Amino acid sequence: MIKLQMPGRSLLLPLLATAMILCGRHLAVSQDAPDVPPRKGRSSNIRLFNGNDLTGWVGDDQYWSVDAGEIVGRNKEPLAVSTYLLTEVDFSDFRLTFDFKLVQSEMHSGIALWGKVDPEKGDPFAYVGPLVMFPSNYGIWDLYGRERIHDNAEKAKPLGKQHDWNRIEILAQGNRIRLVLNGELVSDWRDPEPDRILAGPIGLQLHSNDEPQEVRFRKLRLETFPEDRLTTQHADARIEAVGIHKLELNAPPNSPGSWTPLTEVVVPDDILAPIRNSEFGIKTMGIRSQERDSYYAMLQKVRENDLATLKQAASEFRRTRQNEAFKGKYKDREAYEFPDFVDLFNEPDLYHGKLVTLQGHLRKLSSFTPDDNPYGIQDQLWEAWLYDPHGQNHPAVIISTSRDERLGEGTDLVADHVTVTGYFFKNYGYEGQDAMRFAPMLIAQTIEYRPPAASLNPFDLGLSAKLQLLIAAIATLMVARFGLRLWKNSRADDLTKRTVLEIASTDEIEPTFDNIVDTGGVPQFPND
Repeated sequence: MIKLQMPGRSLLLPLLATAMILCGRHLAVSQDAPDVPPRKGRSSNIRLFNGNDLTGWVGDDQYWSVDAGEIVGRNKEPLAVSTYLLTEVDFSDFRLTFDFKLVQSEMHSGIALWGKVDPEKGDPFAYVGPLVMFPSNYGIWDLYGRERIHDNAEKAKPLGKQHDWNRIEILAQGNRIRLVLNGELVSDWRDPEPDRILAGPIGLQLHSNDEPQEVRFRKLRLETFPEDRLTTQHADARIEAVGIHKLELNAPPNSPGSWTPLTEVVVPDDILAPIRNSEFGIKTMGIRSQERDSYYAMLQKVRENDLATLKQAASEFRRTRQNEAFKGKYKDREAYEFPDFVDLFNEPDLYHGKLVTLQGHLRKLSSFTPDDNPYGIQDQLWEAWLYDPHGQNHPAVIISTSRDERLGEGTDLVADHVTVTGYFFKNYGYEGQDAMRFAPMLIAQTIEYRPPAASLNPFDLGLSAKLQLLIAAIATLMVARFGLRLWKNSRADDLTKRTVLEIASTDEIEPTFDNIVDTGGVPQFPND
């Protein structure tokens, strides 16, 4: 480490004056920096660290390891040049959230971005580009370039924890870097020289040091091409930043949208309008900023009504559709025979903001923590992918405030006998195997598990039960054919007598998706 001696008094004032000029220059340049908009690209949520090993990272294994679900950077001997643990993939616009702890030494660490690896700087994993520094020293340092390009120490140091866990969010978009430290925005800076910005690896820093040191990172989550908002700010600042406000949840009794006499379940039109009046109508990717008020208002709507009332209203609306849809074909048939899923796809505008009941099996069920919101919804929410028997392997996306505890959790499960009653929010974009698809999105109070014994609906039979019935039917048919052959051989004089087996068609309506237009993008589910 190079140590500087304190200059004499005669040199001190000129040096201080120079430093003030340089500091002023940095602030002026930042203020005059061009406004480069966020880049366009496919938004994806990535778990950068799997908690077990350093898959997806490259670095010097004598310094980087994994311990107790945390990435550890540690040196015991002097480290002449800062070294980095680097992502194998390059990134430009992203949101990175993580926890950081400085365990040993007083030397700062940081996150390097928008640059490149340069082994000629004295280490195979040396980095050239901006470094967001914490916790002993704060600001942004241009490695092997302009040096300090942003200073935020005055605001950041009182908020940082020197030898404890810090929650950090870095939002890098266009030429703009924002840093949230333990819930407070401490940096909002634009690079005055945007031509320097590169799509490059993200690097975790172990700083050069004469002393032993240890740094730890955990809970690293990254979102590419994210929405322009900060997710880890304290509640008041976050709500104000995204403009979420509490909406009136009760519709007037004489409202034209009162599709049921149970007016307590009717969603007022001002909640639905921001979704319906978008450029693409009610079929869009992710939850967009203009839909956030509606999203949380409808979650509150399902929370404040009892489930029996929600189900009754959904049942009444289904009966209305049985009388009107498909030229009245299902008017006199059992309710469970009505293809709600197909009718919903055919008439999405008609269903918008109304309650519908779907049933079938899940292939995905996972929990997530909601953003701060005016309704105080803090408990974990549930995201599910439900496959209704009328949907022909097309899913419905469910966002629910609760779920039956007997249901498992995971992205590859198959859970049968599931029923959901919820508000149709919109057609939600997701990435299919061959193209972008849209699925009806329901906001529900709960995801119910209904065992076959408790249901009179034959569609409640799960996949496993259906397979067993199919195997039994095939076996019965084979035995019958073998028996028939023996009977025919023994009664050759009676070949004119035949048994005719007729297989009746169920004559169900198949869903069509001609009214859905793919607009590109990928799903943006909320993350913990």
